[in-house]
This record gives sequence, structure tokens and C-alpha cells, in this order.
Amino acid sequence: MTPSLTMTDHPQPIEIDVGSDLLAVAFSTNGEHVVSGHDSDARVWRVEDGKQMATLSTGNDKCKCYCLAVSDDGKWIAGGTWSHWDALSVWDATTYKQVSKHDIRYVSAVDFSPDSTRLVSASNYYASEDKIIVWDVASNKQVQTLYHMSVRTAKYSPTGDRIATATEKSVRIWDSNDGRLLVDIDVEVTPYFNAGLVWFKNHLFVVSNNTIKQFDAATGSAVAEWPVPDSDAFSCISLPKHGKFIAYSTKSTITLWDTSTHAQVGLIQHPQDIQPIAFSPDDQFLAFGGVDRKISIIRVSRIIHSITHPTLQEPDIQIDDAVLDSWKHDQLENAETLLTAAISDSQNPAHPVYASRALVRARLGEWDAALVDAERALDIQPSIMAFLAKSVAHVGKGEKDKAYRACDIAFEHFHSSHVTFLLLIKAIIVFMAGERPDAISRLDDIIATVSFNSTCYVFQKAYMYLLLGNSQMECGDHGGAIQSFERARAQMRDHVGLPLFAISLITGWKFDNIDITVRQRLCEALDIAGRTNDAAKCFYELKTELGGHDEHLEWVHLFGQRSSKKLEHLGDTAMGVQRYDEAVSHYSTALSLILSSPQAILVKQSKARLATGSWKEALDDANEVIALDPLSPWGYEIKHAALHKGGDYDNAAVAFETMLTTMAESPDPDVQRHGDQYVSPSSTQATIRKIVHRTLRHSPRVLINIATGRLHNRGEQASAFESLPVFKELVSSTTTRIDYVRIKREVREYFRYIMLSHNWEDNEPLYHQVVHIAVYDLEESPTHDKLQTFCKIVRDAGFNWAWSDTCCIDKSDNFVLQEALVAMFKWYQNSAMMIVFLRGVRSSSQRGALVRSIWNTRAWTLQEYVASKIIHFYTEDWTPYLDLQLPNHKELPEVISEMEHATGVSAQQLMALRPGLTSIREKLCLASTRETTLVEDAAYSLLGIFSVTGIPAIYGEGEGSLGRLLAHILTGSGDASILAWTGESGSFNSCLPAHITVFSGPATLHLPPPISDAEMERHITASHSSLFDLDSALRLYERLNDLSPPWFAASRMKLPCIAFQLPPLTPYRTRSSRVYRADTVAFGMVEIKTRHDLSRMKTLYLIHPWLETILEREDIHGGVLIEDDVAPPPSPLTDGEEIDDEEIDDDVPSFAEPQLPSHPAPIRMPSMDKETRARRLVARLRQPFGALLVTLASTGRRTLDYRRVAADSLITVQFQEGVSLADILGNVRVLDVL
Repeated sequence: MTPSLTMTDHPQPIEIDVGSDLLAVAFSTNGEHVVSGHDSDARVWRVEDGKQMATLSTGNDKCKCYCLAVSDDGKWIAGGTWSHWDALSVWDATTYKQVSKHDIRYVSAVDFSPDSTRLVSASNYYASEDKIIVWDVASNKQVQTLYHMSVRTAKYSPTGDRIATATEKSVRIWDSNDGRLLVDIDVEVTPYFNAGLVWFKNHLFVVSNNTIKQFDAATGSAVAEWPVPDSDAFSCISLPKHGKFIAYSTKSTITLWDTSTHAQVGLIQHPQDIQPIAFSPDDQFLAFGGVDRKISIIRVSRIIHSITHPTLQEPDIQIDDAVLDSWKHDQLENAETLLTAAISDSQNPAHPVYASRALVRARLGEWDAALVDAERALDIQPSIMAFLAKSVAHVGKGEKDKAYRACDIAFEHFHSSHVTFLLLIKAIIVFMAGERPDAISRLDDIIATVSFNSTCYVFQKAYMYLLLGNSQMECGDHGGAIQSFERARAQMRDHVGLPLFAISLITGWKFDNIDITVRQRLCEALDIAGRTNDAAKCFYELKTELGGHDEHLEWVHLFGQRSSKKLEHLGDTAMGVQRYDEAVSHYSTALSLILSSPQAILVKQSKARLATGSWKEALDDANEVIALDPLSPWGYEIKHAALHKGGDYDNAAVAFETMLTTMAESPDPDVQRHGDQYVSPSSTQATIRKIVHRTLRHSPRVLINIATGRLHNRGEQASAFESLPVFKELVSSTTTRIDYVRIKREVREYFRYIMLSHNWEDNEPLYHQVVHIAVYDLEESPTHDKLQTFCKIVRDAGFNWAWSDTCCIDKSDNFVLQEALVAMFKWYQNSAMMIVFLRGVRSSSQRGALVRSIWNTRAWTLQEYVASKIIHFYTEDWTPYLDLQLPNHKELPEVISEMEHATGVSAQQLMALRPGLTSIREKLCLASTRETTLVEDAAYSLLGIFSVTGIPAIYGEGEGSLGRLLAHILTGSGDASILAWTGESGSFNSCLPAHITVFSGPATLHLPPPISDAEMERHITASHSSLFDLDSALRLYERLNDLSPPWFAASRMKLPCIAFQLPPLTPYRTRSSRVYRADTVAFGMVEIKTRHDLSRMKTLYLIHPWLETILEREDIHGGVLIEDDVAPPPSPLTDGEEIDDEEIDDDVPSFAEPQLPSHPAPIRMPSMDKETRARRLVARLRQPFGALLVTLASTGRRTLDYRRVAADSLITVQFQEGVSLADILGNVRVLDVL
């Protein structure tokens, strides 16, 4: 049985008379003061002399102070009282002034966090008050509230990351950061206020029904339990930091229990009941008290010493306390001085004094003096300590045989009483002599054979392995050192007992924190051996257990920094070879080791996590970097990358913009220059908007959003794009270079639209009907169904936008209407597809139905078909025409054949047509067979195909609209073939027709027929005779070549021509018209068929206006091109090109009046002189041609004006042989034709 030690037997106890019952006790951080709790206040006492330093008032005179806590930084004292108001107080531990009090009730427990920044308090009385509150110490504000019924104890874990609370029914463990309940342990606890539960590392100890129970705090599972006597409501437990034993008080007794073996290792009896107990911060003292109104403080080492050596048969060390204290604390010179003084002061010094001085001198390395003292001690009286001193001195001198002999002699004298101790000492001497494997083997034998607790021997063995590992490290045997340290650690892992006191004095071996020392050395060995990850794991476990203890802080910091750098390098290497998971592992481990400034590694870890796709974890890393250093750009950089990876493009762009701001504001010029390489999100947005604007100006002003069915103008179209993830992704992904190619591709892909081509019907949905309602919500009707089905087909085809001329043009806005009339051809040309709805054509229709369809008769559908690149034809029940296969019906033989039949033009010609002032006669011929509902549409339906913008749409003007169009085309092109027609003159100008149908015939009938090369060669050869008037031919060529093509100024036409006056006409009458004949000098007999009465016209002329043809410059037009669009379109931008602001000009077309044409450039025909060209002119001039009939107009002007007299048939004439070139030259004129 373990012997007890009463206070009266114990030397030099400390007692402080506190004047009232002791309810709570706590040491100050430095151990110099003790704080006591009483009925109405708390008091501070100096340990050295028991002097009262202060009274800490709670403000509640009759309320008991049951719980106290002192912060680890020594700044604060907290106390809780059993009061219904202001039950929690905090005092300044230096000035003892109350700094705060909190209006909560019945506080049963208080505890500071290890970093002294938080204070936890527990209330226990009424259900409404049963809560745990976590306070911020600096601000006195509540930061968390936890709920646990009837809490009596609340304690922070040693690392501060958890809080344990205990009631009579359970123990709960909470996350101290976010308040989550981690573990709930169903156990009955017998708690005194704030004293029924203690932490050690990751374990909890509680008093429960006459037992102490130990739990794993991570899982809540029971680890161990052992019985203790007589637990009651006032039982308390307390644990020193080393955790080797636990103190338990009940009634008038304190017992100490080995936490590893659960053996009782000490007992303190007290005359009266004990309530609170507490260990000093250095674990050297135990304070307790109770109803005797005293604080008793006892030295723990005395308790342990007095209870251990009899049990383990350790020999007595019979010396003065002062010597023992110096010796224990390695003050060896002082101990030697005191022992020498004791020898000098005594006439007959006792043998223990000499033996003790011999051991001290051996520790000091004074081997010879130690041997002398040992021999003197043995001469006086043989003792174990003297023999041991002699043995140690011989080892120091290298005389191991003599050392062993001294041990053997001691064994012979004392084996009966101290056999195990002597065997242990012999093993240590063997170890000190260098025979380390033999020494360890001896310890194994001792441990295997002793019948009582062998914990102390385990300490010696662990220490031997530690020393062995140190030696192996010095010799470079890192593998052996690792093995030795791991063996030392294995000895300590399951044993937390007490080492022999005498062994420590004899050898100088320090067993305090030996497990920590072993693990430190193991960390270092693993690190040096290149086992970086193993070293990091070992270090992390150790660092977690050490917490923030000052004595280890420097080592933790240095090793953590060194190891983390190695791990960081390993992570960098793994990143370089794209082993991203491995890199994350290295970086994560590195971060767990360092105590400060982890930003750089966090950034790298975040990048590695991004590479593995773990963007959420990468974002957490980035936010942590920003929290650590908000002024650094690198956290925002990786945050942008993580958010972008996660699809949160808006916040990614914000993070990137913030990064650029921090770079620009950085005091580091290198960081500022680094920021110059980036493109800001706002710049990217501006570029995208320019490209969107540029794209939209070539598409219809209003489109149907297929997703919503609503009409969108260009601004709304642009906004719709900016609401898309692709826009946000483009902004977020653009960092160092704007990818123009990709932006344009995405923009054009999104804004692709499909147009509807159809014939108008009654009750079509118009703009003003649809602008405020979704297309899909229109009332049921055939035309509404047509529009809705069209939109659904567009949607099913994967497009976003649709256009119909019914609802997408605001015809009440003249500007919008005019723009649409001009731009419609280009809109169809730029569309992704045109869908043709063939009303009247059924799904069962056979080939030829397209030719006969109403759609193929309408004027507007001509340009739609010509302009569109891809066309799908649908019958009236919305099935593909003739079940034609996609993707492009326009290229299918069935459609090509029918369209050639419908238009009379080959497919190649149709495909070759382009907008602008080209192929004019072909376009007019195609339009001549088309029908319109409104007269004006005969002209307006051609504005787009001719790219004419100078013609305002004026509905109601009738056929004058066609005249204005043709005048504009003629002025812009100089193509006189527009005048080649027979029929009725229009009101705009007499040379222009009233109806477009006149162009159904070919213009070639009016023009001089072509001359073959062979025939031309014969003409030229014949012209070399003397009869040919070359001089007149040259002058005629120069005169005609200097003339401008025909052009209009308003409705007046300037018409260059060769004009010959007609003699009097002889009329003839037919059923349908009048026929006139005249015998002319220039043309011979001429016949004219017309509806007009020529007899009333005084002067008539036949004119030859086809000067372009006879000059052989039919394809060279000297007029001014009105539209920029006639020019070849600019090549698309490529990646890397920037977009100038000029390219994003306003998309409003110009409606300026046409300018007067300039003179054409002289004809340049390589290898053909002027004479040859003149001879060719004469040859062509002699060909037949269709003459125009004009007459003088009576306008009252001084200048002569003319009007064309429309003929019902072609007036074909030819210059007579007798007409000289001089006569022809004399009749060259420029007529003003009205």
C-alpha cells in the first residue's frame, strides 16, 4: 500500500490564512500569487509570505465566488458568482481593477483560451439561463452561444480549438471556432464547480460515480477507468501539464493516481474537508483548502519523492534540502560548495555527505576528486551511493572494468534490499561505458522479470535510446538514429509514470518532457535522412500537443520553417511535372508546419488544387491569403482563377480588378510593372461591346428573342449577350491578351439569326401588337400560328434570334422603315438561314408546286431568295417541301430546277448576283415578272439588291418611286441600258418607264450587236484605204470619250448622245397604235410605232445613246458610287488586331443626295493606239441599234429641254453609208431630258 503523508509530517508546508471558507483557488501565471474565491469576493495572495495583495470585488456582497481562471498571458483574472445579476467579472491581473462585468446569471464555470483572447462562461440554474457563452476578451462582446443543460464545468482544450462542457448527465465537446457540436458523451459526472473535468492532449478525464474515467476527445469513446474512493458533489480533479498523474480530492483526502498504470502514487490527509485543488503553472506545487479557511500549498516533488523510493527500493539520499534543491536544478557548483561547507563544519562528516559530493563532482567531470570522496565515504560506511559514485568516476576515467567491479561489490553488499535498483544502475554504467546494445539488453531483462510496476525502468531505457540516437546522428548514421528514436518513443507511448529520483541526480539525465525531446530528435533525424513527409507528420503531431508553450516555441518555429521549405520545394518539383495531387499533399503538409506568413505556399497550393479541379478548396486558400495580407495582389490573382474555374465569372472579374488595383498601388516597382502586362476586365468589356456593336449593325434593328418570345432592339440584344455566362467567361478569362478571334466567334455565334420569307396575309402580327407581348402569347390565328411555329423551328435548330418582316419593323417610324428597305438584302445575306413558308403548298404537293406558289410571284421574295445563303422550304403544314433533306435546300437539284424555271435565269446567274450597282439589267429583268400589292414596292423591293440608300420611301407617290430608283441607279452606274425599253414613260422622267415590266426583254435588242474579232479585223483593214476619214474618226473618238455617262440631277437627265433630226413624218393608223414613217438622210427609211400623236410635235429626233457600247467600255462606269457597301468588305480581324473606334461608327445609313458624276478616266487598252480605237469605234458605229425618239419640250426656258416619246416597239436604225463621220461628229450632243 502507498504510504500516506500528513501535513504535520511534511517539511516546510505553506499555509495562508484567508479568513473565510475557500470555494475556488487558482495560481497566477508566474506562480508567485494565488487567487482564492469566497462568499462575496475573490482575493489575491503572495505565495512567498502569504500576504494579501488585493480584494477583487464582485459587486455582489452575498453571492459565492465558486469559479476562478487566470489567463495564460497573465493579464486577466475571471471570476463567476452564484448571483442573479452581473455574475461574471473580469479584473486586470496587474492593477486588480475590475475591467468588465457581464449581466448574466449563476455562473458555474469560467476558463480562458490558451491564447488568452477568449473567455468561456457557463450558467447553471434555470433552463432559460443554461447556456455557455464565449466572450471576446478585448471587446467584452459575445462571439458564440452554446446550449447544454445544467453545466458545471467548461474547459478549453490545450490547443484551444475545442471546448468541453460537463453536466451531471453528459459531456459535450464543441468546435471553438464555429460552435459546432463535435462529440456528445453520455456519462454521469460528479462535478464540483469548474473542477469535474480536465484535459490532457486529446483526452478527457472526469469524475463519475466513484471512478475516474478517461475518454478519447476525438471520438468520445472510453479509453480507461479506475476506482477512486467516496466521490461526492464536492469532488475535484486537477492535472499537471505533463499528465503523468492526476490529483483527486474528496472530503478530507487528496489522492494522486498514475494516469498510465492507474496505480495510486500518493495520498494527502487533511484535518478538515477539502474543496478546490489546483496545480501551479510549473507543476511544482499543489494548492488546496476548504472549510479550515486556509490555502495549503505543498511541493509536489516532495510528495512524489516520499511515495516512490520505498516502493521501488530506491536508496535514500540523506542530504540537506538546500543541497538537494541545487542538485536537482543542476546548480552543481553551488551544491558542491554547500557539501564542502558541511564537511568543513563537521568534525566527523557523515558518509552520505562524502558520497553525495562524490556524485556531484562526478557530474562536474572531476573524476579523481570524485574517487577520493567515494573512498572516504566507503571508509566510513559502505553505501550504495558511494559505490555508485566510485563506478561513475571510473567510467569517466575510461576504466570500465573498475566501474563494473564497483557495481558488482555494491550488489554483493545490498542485493537483498535493492537488487532491482542495482541491476538498473549496472545497466546504466554499461551504457555510459559505451556498450550500449548490452545495456539496453540488460534493461529488457530487468523489465521482463520484475514483478512490480516497471515504469521507471522504461524511462531509463527510453533515455538510453535517446542518447544512442544522438550518437548515431553525430556519426551520420541517420537510419540508425531514426530507429533508436522510434524505439525510445515506443517506450514512452504507453507509459506516463515517474522516473527514479536518484537516477536523475546520479546521471544528470532529465526525464522531464523526455517524450517531447525524443520526438524532437526523431523529427530532426527523419528530416536529415530525407524522409521529409514522415518528419512533417511527426512534427505536426508534436506541435499540436505542445500548443504555444514558450519553452518549445523557438524549436517549433525553426524546424517548422526548415521543414516547410523542403516540402514547398517538393511541391514545386511535383508541379513542374504535373503531379498535382502530390504537389497539393506537399504544400498542405508544409502549411501545417509553419506558424506565420504562409501566403506564398497557400498560393501554390491553390494553383495545384485548381489543376486537379478542386476549385472550392483553391478558393478557400485564396481567401485565406487575402485575409492574411489584403494589400497583396497574389491572393486576388488566385481567387480570380478559382472563381473562374468554378463558373462564378462576375466575382472572378471583381477579384481580377482588385488584383490590378493592388498592383498599381503597390510600393514595389516590380509589382507595378508586373501589373502592366494585364488587361483589365473593364477594358475587355469595352472591347466585347465594340465587337457586339459592330456585329449588330449588320443585323436587323429588331429581332425576336427565341427564349422569351419578346422583341429586342439592338441595345436589348447586347444586354442579353452580357447576361450570358459566355460573356462573363470571356471577361474573366481575358487576362494578358484580348483574344479577338474568340470574342468575335462567340459574338457571331450567339447573334446568328434566322429570317422568315413568306407572302403577307390578312391580320399579320405587326410591331405595335407584339412589342409588349411575347410572340408565344399571341391569340390563336393562322398568321400568329405561322409566326409562333417559325420561332419554334428556330429554337429547335439551336438559334437564339429570329426575324419576321411582319413584327420586326416599326413601319410607323419612317427612319426605321427606310433603313429596313435598304438593308433588308444584307440582312438576308448575313442571316444564318432563311425559312420559306409556302402558303398554299401542301405536304402532298408534287414537284412544280414551288414554281406555281404565290411566294414565287412576289417582288420581295426575289431579293430574299437571291440574298440568302442557306434556305429551308416548308409547306403550309410546316413539313419540308418534297421531304427535302437538310442542310440547304437552295443547293438541291429539285429546288434549283424549279427556281430556274420560275425566274428564267440559270442557277449560276442567280448565285452570282450581289448587292450593288452591278448586273443591273439582269436584276431588273428578274424583278419585271414579280408582283406587288403596292405600286411603290416594285421599286422599294429593289433598294436592297441595288444597295441604294438615297431613296426615301414615300408610299402614295405611285410609279414615281420606280423613276427615282432608276435615276439613282443610272447616275450611280452610268449604265445607259436602263433606257433600253419600249412601253409607257413614267411621270418622274420621260426616259424612264412607268412600269418595271418593260425590262422583261433583253437590253441587247437596243444595243449595237457585237462584232466578232475576225469581222472587226476586216473593218480595220478596210479603213486603211484613202477613202477613210481618219482625222474625223479621231476627233469623233475624242469627243465621245470625253463625255460623261448619263446622269440625273433631280428629275432632269443629262443624256450624251448622237442626235439626228427627223424630217416630216407620214402617219399610218393601225388598230392598236399609230405608225409613222420618214425617209431620213442619216438612217434611210424609218418606221415608228407609238400611241402618241407625233403630228402635233414640231421637232423630233432619233438619238443614239449607247455610247458606252460603241466605245467598248460597257463595264467601265464613270459615275459616282453612292454606297460604301459597294466596295469589297474589309477582311475580318484576326487574333491580336485591335479594333479602332472608327470601325465602330454609327450604323445609321446616309441618305445624302447623289453627287454629279465625274468624267470617266480615259480608256487604256494595252497595245492599242488611238487610231486603232478610232477605227474600231467607226466599225461599231455602223452597226444597227435601237434608237430613242425625243422631242423638244415647251418649258419656257432659254435652254432646250427634251422629252422622250415612248415607242410601242423597237426603233431599229443604222447609219447610212453616205453619212459622213463629220456629220455624225456635228450631231454629238448632251440633251437635257425631262
